[in-house]
Amino acid sequence: MQLNLSRNYKQNILINKNDKAIFLFFGLALWVFIPILGIFPLIFFIHLNQKEKSKLNFVISLLVILTITIFVSSLDIISDLAVYVNNYSKLGTQNPFEISGSQQLEFVLWLISYPVYLISGGSNYAFVFFWSFVFNALTFWVIAKGFSRQNYGLLLLFIVSNPIFINFQGFLVRQYFATLLFLIAVINLDKKLVMWGIYLFSLVTHLANIIYLPLLLLYDKARLFKNKIFMILIIAAGIILPFSSTIVVDLADRIAGLLPAEYGAIILSKTSYYGREQTTEAGILVPLLENLLIFVLIFAFLRNTKFKTAQEKFLYFLYPVLIFVMYIGKDIHMFSNRVAFLLFPLSGIFYYFLIEHKWIIFKRFILTFLIIIKIMYFNYYLYNISIGNNVFHFLNDNVYNSSIFEYIENASHNFVNDVKIKELPNRSFI
Repeated sequence: MQLNLSRNYKQNILINKNDKAIFLFFGLALWVFIPILGIFPLIFFIHLNQKEKSKLNFVISLLVILTITIFVSSLDIISDLAVYVNNYSKLGTQNPFEISGSQQLEFVLWLISYPVYLISGGSNYAFVFFWSFVFNALTFWVIAKGFSRQNYGLLLLFIVSNPIFINFQGFLVRQYFATLLFLIAVINLDKKLVMWGIYLFSLVTHLANIIYLPLLLLYDKARLFKNKIFMILIIAAGIILPFSSTIVVDLADRIAGLLPAEYGAIILSKTSYYGREQTTEAGILVPLLENLLIFVLIFAFLRNTKFKTAQEKFLYFLYPVLIFVMYIGKDIHMFSNRVAFLLFPLSGIFYYFLIEHKWIIFKRFILTFLIIIKIMYFNYYLYNISIGNNVFHFLNDNVYNSSIFEYIENASHNFVNDVKIKELPNRSFI
């Protein structure tokens, strides 16, 4: 399943092999006392230790995956996660298809969760832990390696240092999994049967992935985005044209009218919630600015680069489309989060272009600067958690005072005693 997209770009990025022992020692020391910060030097060690099938890299990556998983699993069960956990608890009396809703289309999450329910005796904590582990394992061992086998450690740094990568694991669970499946489908673009099979699997995980269908069919038209007139028109349209919740609902009505009633009902039910109100979400500003910056760097320094693989062509086509959608939907309740979901927890995947391709002599400096800024912002995110200024509360907000021993104690306690829903929204399907 893994494709080495970097095979044509053999180069060392941010590497000084003499630093390996330093980063390993420092990373493990920091990991013992503040595990969620210690993961970053450990991930960078993986990048430095570029050995094929390295057992040490596997062990370190497993430690990092478990660290993130325990961190995520320590959050209070509220909001969408509470709905997922509540639906999961129904697996004792209903089958996965019944839980997936009246149309019984988006059943994958519950089908996979059913063995977890049986093995754990219906443990809520096991459900949260299992899915966080799946998200992180797929990101580390399949997606990052699939896009860049040589520099996957560096790519992981850019992915994991995004706070939303962690936040959304305990929020939009089903769409998170569907998006990871979609990225795996992209990795397999050269294997059409495999690609379409995985994409279909992602679609019955979350129907929002239908937005990728026309993009998968049209990605070889990426040359349009090298046309300056076309780009100016797109940008102008995004700035000038009105876009509101009313337009979203009206458009949904029109699309639903063209579909069979049972499928149209799905679109209407989702837009009635996510497009129901006009709202300004401050949380979108940082992801929007970061993605704009990275795309500008890619467009400015790689505009004359000929992308050779289908995966690169598709990502280059996909990126501006999602940024455009993110921007025009920024004032609509949850619209950008849902339609441009990939750019929130997994935008780091697009740093691939900056990592893999040669562009300017200051590349090493710029990449170093970017990763330092991202880790500093991640630390700011942890600081906000520590003072209770975050929607989700991890480790009872003791993110700086919890050592690896507290992590282990937290996980073992929750596996034995389980966790309860703290606040359940008044809805049953998301």
